[in-house]
Amino acid sequence: MTGRAASILVPLVLAAFFAAFGALHYGFYTRGLLMDTPVYERYGDAIVHGGDVPYRNFAVEYPPGALPVFAAPSLVASRGNFAAYRQAFETLMLLCGAIAAGIVGYILSRQDAPTWRLVTGTLLAGLAPLALGPVVLSRFDLWPAMLSVAGLAAVLADRRRLGGGLLGVAIAAKLYPGVLLPLAVAYVWKRDGRRAGLTTLGWAVGGAAVFFLPFFAASPHGVWSSLSGQASRPLQIESLGSAFLLAAHQTAGLTLTQVSSHGSDNLAGSLPHTLASIQGVLAPLVLLTLWIAFARGEATRERLVRYSAAAVCAFIAFSKVLSPQYLIWLIPLVPLVRGRRGIWASVLFVAALVLTQLWFPRHYLDLAYGFDPRASWLVLARDLVLVALLLVLVWANRVALVVVLAAALAATGAAAAVVTSPKALAHTRVLDETGVASTCGSVRPTPALDPGTVRYAVTGYENTSAQDRCVRVIVRSTRRQPLFSAAYRDGFYPVDPGRNYLGDAGTCTNVAQHPSASVAYSFRVPARTRFAVEVEQCTSNRAAPSYTVAVRKLRRSRSIR
Repeated sequence: MTGRAASILVPLVLAAFFAAFGALHYGFYTRGLLMDTPVYERYGDAIVHGGDVPYRNFAVEYPPGALPVFAAPSLVASRGNFAAYRQAFETLMLLCGAIAAGIVGYILSRQDAPTWRLVTGTLLAGLAPLALGPVVLSRFDLWPAMLSVAGLAAVLADRRRLGGGLLGVAIAAKLYPGVLLPLAVAYVWKRDGRRAGLTTLGWAVGGAAVFFLPFFAASPHGVWSSLSGQASRPLQIESLGSAFLLAAHQTAGLTLTQVSSHGSDNLAGSLPHTLASIQGVLAPLVLLTLWIAFARGEATRERLVRYSAAAVCAFIAFSKVLSPQYLIWLIPLVPLVRGRRGIWASVLFVAALVLTQLWFPRHYLDLAYGFDPRASWLVLARDLVLVALLLVLVWANRVALVVVLAAALAATGAAAAVVTSPKALAHTRVLDETGVASTCGSVRPTPALDPGTVRYAVTGYENTSAQDRCVRVIVRSTRRQPLFSAAYRDGFYPVDPGRNYLGDAGTCTNVAQHPSASVAYSFRVPARTRFAVEVEQCTSNRAAPSYTVAVRKLRRSRSIR
């Protein structure tokens, strides 16, 4: 790296990432947080303070290469001290992100990028967290993203053994960097020969084996269950196929069923299962096409970084699962794309980040439990923009058309999100009215189910504390409608209104036996558990119920602390 590049890069990395991470701790960034950090803390404490062996003594849903960033914060935080663990974890992610941004500057300088491109590329990598939001703080994805771009940089610098080893470690951390390995091997093979390409592949296998083999030897079934569980995941609610189903639900009233499994919220049923199968075939086909196209062309640095961004984008856009943190993987890759194509790619990438933040995390529970119209359209717009980004990265002669199409789709989605009114959801079978509201003092069995079809709405919440909480719900009818309410752990299942039951109001509002316009009931929610409050009409009606709900005196609060 030249002295000029270094003098620009270092202050940019420090200023951008410290500013971005600092800003994420204030204002609207702090509302309605949905964090994975408590899960990481349990893993870290079990390893460091409990002496337990992952996969053998407790199940882990992540590959072994992720364990270091789970355990490291527990080395400086006492067991159960979530505040200290969270601070240490966020500091670790800050370092990973800053290093990744610095590597972006290094790669740009190796490409002899002009000063303006070096500045804009590094700033994009440094400030992208502001566009995506607080999900960056509570997910470990900056760790594999840093390893991936570091491996790519080593390959570009003709350090093929180091590059292969780093890519292997990245694969052990998150699996997705595996889509970069065929590109790196083909690049080295075409430039330095077959032996060099196989050497790169061998070092990648060795880098991954360092993490996988010890745990596989300790518990082969545990490691295999972790990997097979990822492969068998259903259609997640934010995926491209799910986005189309959500749009059909909003426009044509398509009936959808949400289920929570595999650590995510998914759509269940024959149609979602079919789309999941299609995407399970489509994603590998698109990736194979990209690998072949790269291998048949020139082995240039520009093509390697561009196809790397395209491969990761394809993996994200067409997978059965599309969690918001997956966009972190593109943060150190998209800024590397050069020319006019790189400008449009950066614009589309930032648009995808912003569209994600418009509904996540603050409206995610409304999407998962109530198929919120605004969030549904924003998810569709975001997913289509990612597809447009992929096309821009691959087909230069269609850049203008794709950008116009993406802009139109995003505008349509945003407009629909603003003007669309909630659909009146309906479910059959209802809880029997016992006449007695549930309380925290006694656990009551799930009431019997009676026949009937009613309109309903759902609001999602989360107990983010490390302790069980007694939650009190007050539902008030705003139009003198007869309304009933019940609460459910993890989510409400319209096909089975008794599943995961927590408590209910016992009776309806505005009826002869209960003339009041409001009902109240309470129930206990386990620590760090999401729950849904369902409100339904007591009589058949086309309109959605009109009501307000208060949870522990916080109107429409998304969390109970």
